[in-house]
Amino acid sequence: MSSMNRITATLDQQALHTPDFASILIVDDQRFDRMRLQRMCANFGFTTHTVEADSLDAMRNVLKKDKFDLILLDYYLPDGTGLDGVDSIRADATNSAAATIMITGSDDAEVGINALKLGFSDYLTKDELSVDALRRAAITALQKSRLTTGLQTQGRKRKEMQTILQRFSKECAQEIKPTVSRMMRQMRELREIQSLTQEQAIDRIDRVETSCRRLWDFLNELEHYRGDDLTRKSESDRSVASMLDLTQAPTQVDAVLNTSAAPPAAARSITPRKPPSIFGKRKG
Repeated sequence: MSSMNRITATLDQQALHTPDFASILIVDDQRFDRMRLQRMCANFGFTTHTVEADSLDAMRNVLKKDKFDLILLDYYLPDGTGLDGVDSIRADATNSAAATIMITGSDDAEVGINALKLGFSDYLTKDELSVDALRRAAITALQKSRLTTGLQTQGRKRKEMQTILQRFSKECAQEIKPTVSRMMRQMRELREIQSLTQEQAIDRIDRVETSCRRLWDFLNELEHYRGDDLTRKSESDRSVASMLDLTQAPTQVDAVLNTSAAPPAAARSITPRKPPSIFGKRKG
C-alpha cells in the first residue's frame, strides 16, 4: 500500500525564491474581499504594496499611473469578467509583463482552464483562499513573470547584437576590400620591376608598403575596438608587432631586384635593401 505525501520546500529553499518586494493590484468589486486579500498580502513574509480597484475601468486607470509586479483579478466584475481584463493588462506598456492570478467565487473548472489559456499564472477559488495558498501562488507567479521577462530581454539583446555584428562586418568588408584590391593591383605591377629604373622600382615598392601599413592599422584598430572609440596599441606593442613575418615580406621583392637573370643596367645597379617597417609612424 502506497501513500502520497505533499512535497513542500524547506524554509531555506523558500527564502532563496522569495522576492524582497512586490507591488500588488487587487481588482475586486466587493470591498470585503479586497480587504481580505489585502490582509493576506500583508502576511506574505516579504514587503508588499497594495492598490485596489473595484472594476475593469478602475483597473485601467490605475495601470496608467503605477507599475505592478502582481495583479489579483476577480472573475465577476460589474463591467465584465477577469478574463476580459487580460487584454487591457497586456496592452499596457508598463504592466504588460505583470504576473496575474485569477480569483473566482465559482468552482467552474472551465473558468480556470480559460484563465490559464489566456496567460494567468494560476487561479484560486475564494473558498480555498488562505495566506499560505495565496502566498505560494503569488511567489510562483512572480518567478514565472520575471523569468519570462528575463528571457525576452535576452532575446532582444541577442537580436540587437546580431544586427550590430552584421552591420559591423559589412562595414569592415567595405573598408578592407578597396585596400586589398589596390594591393593586388600594386603586386601585379611589381612583375615589371626588372624593366624599371631604380626610382620607379622603389616607388612601386613604397606604394605596396603604404597599402600594407594602412591595412595593418585598420586591423590593429579593429582588434582594439572599444565600443564608441578606437584605440591603438602603445609604441611598445608596436615594437613587438614589428617582429612579425609581415615586415619581412618586402625583402622578397628586393631579391628579384638582385636576380642574376639579365635585367636592365639601371635595375642591376639597385642595392638590395630592407624597406622601413610598416609599423613605423605613418607619414603625414
